[in-house]
Amino acid sequence: MNKFTNEVWFVGAEMSPLVKAGGLGDVMGSLPKFLIRKGIDVRVVIPYYKNIIKNECLNIESSYPPGRVNFGEIPFDFGIKTARTDNGIPLVLIEQNHFFNREYVYGSHAGVSEYKDNLWRFAMLAHGAVHAMRVIGIPGVIHSHDWSAGFTPAVARHAFGDEKASRPALIFTIHNLGYQGVYPMDDFYDIGIDFKYNSPSGYEHFGALNSLKGGMLLSDVTTTVSPTYASEITTPRFGFGLEGELKRLYDKGKLKGILNGIDLDYWSPQIDKMIHYRLQNKNESYSLKDYGKWADFKSKNKGSLLNELNLPIRHGKGGKTLPLIGVVSRFAPEKGIDIFLDSLFNWDNFPFHVVMLGSGNSKIEEKAKYLAEIRKDRVCAIVGYDEAMAHKIYAAADIFIMPSKTEPCGLSQMIAMRYGGVIAAGDTGGLHDSVSDMMDKGVKNPTGILIKHMDVNGISWAIDKLYNIYMDENGEKWKSLVINASNQRFGWDDSAAIYENLYHDAISPGY
Repeated sequence: MNKFTNEVWFVGAEMSPLVKAGGLGDVMGSLPKFLIRKGIDVRVVIPYYKNIIKNECLNIESSYPPGRVNFGEIPFDFGIKTARTDNGIPLVLIEQNHFFNREYVYGSHAGVSEYKDNLWRFAMLAHGAVHAMRVIGIPGVIHSHDWSAGFTPAVARHAFGDEKASRPALIFTIHNLGYQGVYPMDDFYDIGIDFKYNSPSGYEHFGALNSLKGGMLLSDVTTTVSPTYASEITTPRFGFGLEGELKRLYDKGKLKGILNGIDLDYWSPQIDKMIHYRLQNKNESYSLKDYGKWADFKSKNKGSLLNELNLPIRHGKGGKTLPLIGVVSRFAPEKGIDIFLDSLFNWDNFPFHVVMLGSGNSKIEEKAKYLAEIRKDRVCAIVGYDEAMAHKIYAAADIFIMPSKTEPCGLSQMIAMRYGGVIAAGDTGGLHDSVSDMMDKGVKNPTGILIKHMDVNGISWAIDKLYNIYMDENGEKWKSLVINASNQRFGWDDSAAIYENLYHDAISPGY
């Protein structure tokens, strides 16, 4: 009898809507839902963040015998609970109050100020996940996500054996290569992992401990979140020191780019309860090519949002309301928000409204707040994250900007398009795969502009280009951009089918 169940276990640090620090949480919360719809049995393993997860979002079902792991000479006990989300996704919660009963997932300021014990916290996640497999049932596939789950493949190999026949198939997904979980190598002795995995074919990287590197090299196959990003990270510019290992995986067919999706049930302008006005469309299908309805949707949501933020509604030539530029982002250098802000300081007449939501780098936060102070009649900078405000910005923004220098996939551009926004984005990673560039003569249905030169001049050029199209009295080009963008579908169905095939392949003995 096969000792493995037919389940796929996701292991990661976040899962929206229970706990979310970034795009990882969105994927962990939505991809399992669509895999389950395809008939795949999925469980999601996350830490039990009691201070973050609201009790009403969970249905606790069972508790299992506790486990123990020694970190150095110090034993730590942990609990295992099973639960179910409101939309029916089975959960395994790793309960360890010393490590997980915190205010944040990774640390304050969107993880910029990390908890000093994150190495041990996420080693605990790996040990807890594998212990749960032993007591609940060993899955056929373990799908680990990002550096915070990077120790799971090593713990699983130690528990079940290195040989493929003795253990579950191991899949590892890189959501952002810029975050690798790098720590002093001496700390490897204190996280309860067999030291044989401290090698160049495991976690050792130039004399340091690298969680992400070990996670991908100890797995059977590594995926990342867009085809272009999978290619980019094999180069020195985007590889963050791991391009050699990634190039070898890529050449062997063991590194695959699968474009992320969004939950079309959740991100829907027709039924979204968090926005001021919903899209009026009586058709059951989402396809809507009546620009008048989109213009009404945008106008009402823009007016309501500006009113809520105490920003006066400004008008340009012909009495047309000035466009609203929206930002929902981490304030990090790789997101290009600092360059975007610099470009805004260069505009004398400032012919648009701007609403920004995000947090991260303190200097970028302060620069955003300063711009809002000197342009307080046209700019609002909200530091932090507010889910309802994010929805309102997506619904109100005429132009949604993502000036990323590197972007593994990006979900915001997909959401903004679904809400009728036109995109200005860096020409990189998943942005290249999801935004159709109006400046490319070969593109039939453009949805925005891809910025080739990510500097102040490049961003200013893109904004000016879209501003002039928006304000054009004829308006046909703008109408076309909005219709094209709003009718894009970035659901999980296609990508979930690719993952389903990947799981079947990974289980096979010869893979």
